[in-house]
Amino acid sequence: MNDKPRADLIERVAWLLLCLFVFSIPWEKSLWVPGVGTASRLLGGLALAAGALVAVRRRSVRPPNLALVLAGVLAVWVAATWFWTLAPAATAARAWTFVQLFAMVWLIWDQCRGADRPAQLMEAYVWGAVVAAAATLVRCAQNHQTYYRRYAAAGFDPNDLALTLALAIPLGLYLALGGRGAKPWIYRAAVLLLISAILLTASRTALVAALLAFLFVILTWRESDRAQRISGVVLLGLLLLGAFRLAPAASRERLASLPTALSEGTLHNRTRIWKAGLRVLKSHPVLGVGAGAYPEAVRPWLGRPALAGYEYVAHNTFLSVLVECGLIGFGMFAAMLGLLALFVWMMPLAERVLWSVMLVVWAAGVSTLTWEHRKPGWLIFALIMTQWALAFRQAGERA
Repeated sequence: MNDKPRADLIERVAWLLLCLFVFSIPWEKSLWVPGVGTASRLLGGLALAAGALVAVRRRSVRPPNLALVLAGVLAVWVAATWFWTLAPAATAARAWTFVQLFAMVWLIWDQCRGADRPAQLMEAYVWGAVVAAAATLVRCAQNHQTYYRRYAAAGFDPNDLALTLALAIPLGLYLALGGRGAKPWIYRAAVLLLISAILLTASRTALVAALLAFLFVILTWRESDRAQRISGVVLLGLLLLGAFRLAPAASRERLASLPTALSEGTLHNRTRIWKAGLRVLKSHPVLGVGAGAYPEAVRPWLGRPALAGYEYVAHNTFLSVLVECGLIGFGMFAAMLGLLALFVWMMPLAERVLWSVMLVVWAAGVSTLTWEHRKPGWLIFALIMTQWALAFRQAGERA
């Protein structure tokens, strides 16, 4: 008689822990737990343990989808590159990260079965991003610069934080779509806060990603009410006005250099790093140099950065996977992304637009960042899987 209430309580606790874990992702580097690491790592471990307990009590797990299987195969391949890597310690660390990322995706896939659960995880991520954005504004008010005249929440590189926040913009706009009462305006205010923090990071890549995020407003124009349309245009206008007039002068100067950097510059030395990676690829095309070994592989051409503790990472996720994991690993990664795009195409209009824009924003952002092992991207992949399954089930019920 008491088994069912106890099982329901365990499932509610497991879901709460998963929501808290997703909430912690945007500010994970700002809070460290002694002996554990980031708060996100602690919450992720607790969420995984609770989710595994739920699965054991349920005596079943959700059958995997093909994209999840490809993610698992990719994680295995990343670990396999240890046998021929140029940097064994870096590869071992990267392999462990991919195991954890796969566990996160599986956990979301297994736990996120109800119709309202994907939206709850979206809300958790948006409010986590709001926390990180608020922390960035506080540091700016205190003139606590991360780099020269650039600001970010504690522990974050400005470019990484800015893309993390940019990914929350389409989610906030989606959650505001069709809402009633004060809720849509709360999410629009959250988007405004995210925009403000992105401008303070002075990240040129994230500015492009944030502009692309507003494709959601354009592509859902006919389905939106007047408030959504007007607020979307106003928020986009504030982003543009902030980049040219409202942001601090140092931020505006750096953002204004984007056209010159694209046409004449090296994108802050990135083109040199990319050329070195392509040279490495010619000698290791199939198997790659080993996951996480890009800095070691390009050292003969680039040496070491002048600043101690820094390394020449790829600054392009797709090139990073290609050079480190070879054509085989890159093929797995590309196949997974292609399948996720197919999942998106099979969704209803609003969700199809949302996840199409999310993938575009992610792809634009990671074109200058090494993000194949970062949680926000894999959270997107997991949510696409769950929403595809939900749409597939709802279509079946209607039929």
